[in-house]
Parts: sequence; C-alpha cells; structure tokens
Amino acid sequence: MISFVGSGPGDLELITAKGQRRLQEADVVIYDRLVNPLLLFHCSKTCQFIYVGKTPYVASMKQTEINQLLTIYGNKNQRVVRLKGGDPAIFGRLLEELAVCKENHISFEVIPGITAASGTAVYNGMPLTERGQAQSVTFMTGRIQTSEENHFPVMGKNQTICLYMGVEALKKFIPHLINQGFLPDTKICAISWGTYGRQQKAVGTLLTIEDLIEKQKITNPAMIIVGEVVSNEASYNWFQQLPKYGQRVLLVSTRSPEISELIAYTEKGADVWWQQVGEKRDLRFDSISERYLAEQSYHEVIFVDKKAKELYQT
Repeated sequence: MISFVGSGPGDLELITAKGQRRLQEADVVIYDRLVNPLLLFHCSKTCQFIYVGKTPYVASMKQTEINQLLTIYGNKNQRVVRLKGGDPAIFGRLLEELAVCKENHISFEVIPGITAASGTAVYNGMPLTERGQAQSVTFMTGRIQTSEENHFPVMGKNQTICLYMGVEALKKFIPHLINQGFLPDTKICAISWGTYGRQQKAVGTLLTIEDLIEKQKITNPAMIIVGEVVSNEASYNWFQQLPKYGQRVLLVSTRSPEISELIAYTEKGADVWWQQVGEKRDLRFDSISERYLAEQSYHEVIFVDKKAKELYQT
C-alpha cells in the first residue's frame, strides 16, 4: 500500500490527522524538498527515509527514478508514504505516480493536504474569496514550458489568482494581465516559504512588485497572489504578529524531540530545526540535517541538554 499524503504548506501542524497517522505507521517515507522534514519525527525508529527532492535549476532525481522507487517499495508489502508538499493533487504530478501504482497492481490511497495557496494566504490575512472582492479563485503554475504558445489563459478581474512558483514567471505574467485590462495598480503579493517563521513577503501593485521582490531577495518557492483580497493583508496579518515570528532557532540535543517541543516554538511563529549530536543520536537524520542546514540559517542556537553543548562545540 502506498499512501500519497499532503504535508501542507510548511507549518508543522498543518498536516491532517490521517496524514500524521500514516507517518506514524510507515515503514518507508519517500519525501519531497518542500516537505517540512520535522514531520519525519512522527515516524517510528525503524522507518526508512528516502529523499527525492527536486530543486529548481539544480540536477536532482528525475520523475522516472521516483516512479521506480514507488514500484520497488510498493511491491515489498510495506506501508509506504509518498509525502508531498501542500496538497498532492495541486501541481503535485499525482496522476503520473498513481499511474505507476495502477500499472504495477500496487494498492494506493490519497490523503489530501492544505495547499500552499490557501495556507499561505490565510496566514497572511488574505481570504481567497470574499464578498465584493473575489467570486472565484484560479490556481496556476509559474512553471511554463518555453515551447508553449499560449503561456497564460484569459483572466477575469473579479477573482483571486494564485500563481505557484511564480517569481520568474512575473516578467511575462504581469504584461499579460495588463494587456487584458488589469489596472497597473492591481494589488499583488509575493510570499516565499509561507507559513514558516522564515517566510518573506512583498506587497505592492503590478507596477511595483518586481522591484520589491528584487529588493527583498524573494525567490521560489513562492506564492504570488493577485487581486483585491490582497488589500486585507495589512489589517488581518495575524501570523506576523505572533511573539516569536521571524526568530530562527536551532535546537541541539543528544536525543530526538517530542513533537510538542517543536510546536512550542512553531506555534509562536518561530522557524526551528532540531539537530541531534552524540553517539546515541538517530543516524537517519544526519544527512537530513546536513542538507537542511546547507539551505537554511539560524540566528540562535539553544542546547536542550548539557552534553549536547559539549559535543556541538568540539
């Protein structure tokens, strides 16, 4: 059995109860780059972790190789979790992987998750629909093939547009909207790493947003939100008001964490990673920590136990 599980947009607690239970039961977890790896602490001590992350513009595992892994582990009579960021059915190449299961007579289930558009928007005070502001929502991918003639569809103005991985696409997308009659002062917001304490955000108009993104060095993974609902961000941005918002904390310990220890930081808006040191550490997390810390930086180091401090400094 392979369970395709949506992990949510980033915040550790935005996975569903069913998705969490599948992680706790799993023999193998095959997970993507946009999955918060803290979720792997839900897993048993014997669970195998397989990273298949895809980093844009960097050589990484091909989809065919991921499909091969699904076939291999799906046929071993194990409980396999294919863990995807956000919702697996929203730009998650879900059908490609389900087809592999069907072709190889592997049973499967799909457990949806909170998609990045919804999670990122509401964490920043923006409902995707609102009476008088937006009657509909359009989800689009910014990953447009250069061979495609019609890059973007015709858009209605009384809606919210959510452009996934859209930073590079803005150079073509903004003129496309203006040519369709969108006013240059149409509101737009770009948010990278939404729902994490490390999120970055730029709020402006179609005319100003590219300069703001460049100034604040916002890169993918990012959600671009266009429409009148963006005007609500200034008044209802509750996540940014949390007491530890923006704090980036590295917790160092000789043991694995309890999930409650991690939530004590993340529910207050902090961005955290738990690094294990010492001979009794969980060796599965060595490569995860190395990869994660190569991409992320932290402002503060907290030693959970005295021995950890001694080992970390040597």
